Amino acid sequence: MKSIFLALFIAISALLSTFKPVYSPNRLSYVSYDKDRFEFDTSLFYGNTKTMKGADPSLIYVAPKEGDPDTGYYYAYITATSTINTYRTKDMTNWQFLGATFRPNLDRNWAYTNFWAPSVIYDPSDEYYYMFYSATWYRFPSSHYMSVARSKSPAGPFEALDDGREPLINFVNVPKSNPLFEYHDPSSSFSYPNGYFSSIDGEAFIDPITKKKYLLFVHDKGAGYSYSCVYIMEMESWTKPKYETITRLTECEYLEVGGTERIDDSTVNEGPFMYYHNGLYYLTFSTHVYTSPSYQVRQAVSHSPLGPFKKVPVEKGGTVITTDGISIYTASSGHHSFIEIGDELFIGYHTFYNDTDISEARKIKFDKVEFVTNQDGLEVMYANGPTVSLQPIPSLISGYENKAREANVYASNLASSSHPYWLNDGTIAMHEESVVKECEFNSGNSSITLRWNDYVDAKAIMVYNSREYAKAFTKIDNILIHFKGKDGKLYTCDTGEIPFNFDIYCSLDFKLMFAGSSSTIEFENLSINRIDIYFSNSKGGGNAPIAISEIAVLGRMAQ
Repeated sequence: MKSIFLALFIAISALLSTFKPVYSPNRLSYVSYDKDRFEFDTSLFYGNTKTMKGADPSLIYVAPKEGDPDTGYYYAYITATSTINTYRTKDMTNWQFLGATFRPNLDRNWAYTNFWAPSVIYDPSDEYYYMFYSATWYRFPSSHYMSVARSKSPAGPFEALDDGREPLINFVNVPKSNPLFEYHDPSSSFSYPNGYFSSIDGEAFIDPITKKKYLLFVHDKGAGYSYSCVYIMEMESWTKPKYETITRLTECEYLEVGGTERIDDSTVNEGPFMYYHNGLYYLTFSTHVYTSPSYQVRQAVSHSPLGPFKKVPVEKGGTVITTDGISIYTASSGHHSFIEIGDELFIGYHTFYNDTDISEARKIKFDKVEFVTNQDGLEVMYANGPTVSLQPIPSLISGYENKAREANVYASNLASSSHPYWLNDGTIAMHEESVVKECEFNSGNSSITLRWNDYVDAKAIMVYNSREYAKAFTKIDNILIHFKGKDGKLYTCDTGEIPFNFDIYCSLDFKLMFAGSSSTIEFENLSINRIDIYFSNSKGGGNAPIAISEIAVLGRMAQ
């Protein structure tokens, strides 16, 4: 993390930045994506637009492999009635429907309906893709049991690994001495056998340190339980559960299993995922009901995949992604997967198709994830989302990465309580209560300078506006670009005014900004070593401050 002494920063800024716009006689030719949020260059950007429908997604990225036409895609496996259906995309915008990649013979299969929440994982040890899913067993029509199928290709077809007569995972095999073995009252409305454990949302995990296999899953509240909580067990193989290791990882409305400290996360902890980072295991899960605007992803941390896990409070960055406070333009954000693409981490999750309410089917969105340090010194997962605006696709796909993160940043007219760190740290302030902040400026003429130690081959500039309507800049007055020509000589060019379209990136009736929106320009590649960004007016007018959430400069990756 950078640290800049404020006094030194102000002195340097005075030398490198000026308050009033500086112009060049050379005007840059560029495209500004400010007319329609559905029109953009899909080789550089995505926009979480209406492109496919699907719920409870399991998302994986399969890197390109020469000679294999099914690689180089993101795959999304989704809930269906009697199959598991699959979509795939190369650019996070245009989807191809593959149909049913797992289709059991319903005449001879134990499960006949409600094929929910698949989880697909690639196991490099045998080069198979494994798909866990839950479904209703015909013997117990109100039930959910889990089983597994596999395929050599992410595009399927997946073949069942159970014998067709019963699910592969059956918790009647949990040792009766285990306190998690369930006894059922035969007189109750749910006439299940002793040991029955209604399980959904199976999620496979391979520990990158020990290489051990695990299966996460959830007690299904819909089967008559008071809560939906997360459990885990070790797997000897993907077809041989170690039932004696079954462990409860979360207790709804409490920070820890068996603890006394309360937390507001409803009676639902579902859709789990596990991720390892810097010596810690991050358990992420969705809280509240999926039809609620409060459906969101929270996190807990542990030093072991078997726990104990402790949830991170919301005020300390415990929320990974949420629509709280922004449900006017995004309704619900949960049941997720994390996807590694090169060195970048993305979250894929479902929300609702028309973005504003739950009247239509669900769809999949993507957003970038960063690890940020909270007030306790703990690294927590933070999603730059949910967004409904232009975002860069992963650099491994586009060949362009955010070069702003390598720049030295200076600013003029900076508010005394703010810091330029927030301009190129990779995070976007999405909510009022957040561990991530915006960079705030006093009213009037202000500027930001990004300067590189070497030249970068840049193609696009994104200036992210404030999440607060009154602090949002009305336009960018000018961007001055310092570049080296093909003849080796040094030149400048500028953009002139760059608009910000409040009609498409703001709910004007409620004065609610669509967080994560930007003024973005794309141009022919330039070899640049400095840009100066000028702005002067906020929507608040008068003496209202101006805030900028982030700056991205998309430059060609080093070969």
